[in-house]
Amino acid sequence: MKTNKQDNDWKDFNMAMRVPNKDDFYYDAMEQINMGNLKEAEKLLRQALGLDLDYVQTYIGFTHLYGQSGQSKEANRYIQLAFEKTKKEFPKWPKDMPWGVLENRAYLRAIQYQADLYIDNKEEEKAIELYKLLLKLNPSDNQGVRYILAGLYAGIDGQKIDEMFDEGNKKQDWSKLEKLVASQNKKHKFWVEPKY
Repeated sequence: MKTNKQDNDWKDFNMAMRVPNKDDFYYDAMEQINMGNLKEAEKLLRQALGLDLDYVQTYIGFTHLYGQSGQSKEANRYIQLAFEKTKKEFPKWPKDMPWGVLENRAYLRAIQYQADLYIDNKEEEKAIELYKLLLKLNPSDNQGVRYILAGLYAGIDGQKIDEMFDEGNKKQDWSKLEKLVASQNKKHKFWVEPKY
């Protein structure tokens, strides 16, 4: 009969023998970024990249890493790489891509980050096209794209939308943002709110 100590020793042995996968490296890297250990995060992301050169989530990780370290040129390069890898994965966009499926999140982020980059580069039409795509793929809009798009149509920049979010979070009242979406959606018809 095994004792609890033997069971724990066996679990420790199994964990020590487990080979990390690309997701392990990514999530560990995100944790390191949150703790400010950017060199360690970069090392982990490079290990993930060594396992799969086409894994979009790793490129999203590099985007966060270089964004956090203030290297916007590198962050932008990885946004573009993530978007290109996403397009390679989906030569034709699927009918839907719900956020609730974890594997979809990297793709949805890659599309949003590319749209955001288009905004930064004053390419609003390209950005609008991608934001609308996101709302089609994931109408639940867990990313808050409808607010960004409503702001664009209303001539409100992303920083102001972020401030409105912060205010809504503080007051637990997002009615300003919801009114903005309702008024702009009535004019531009960019989002069909899902029925739950």
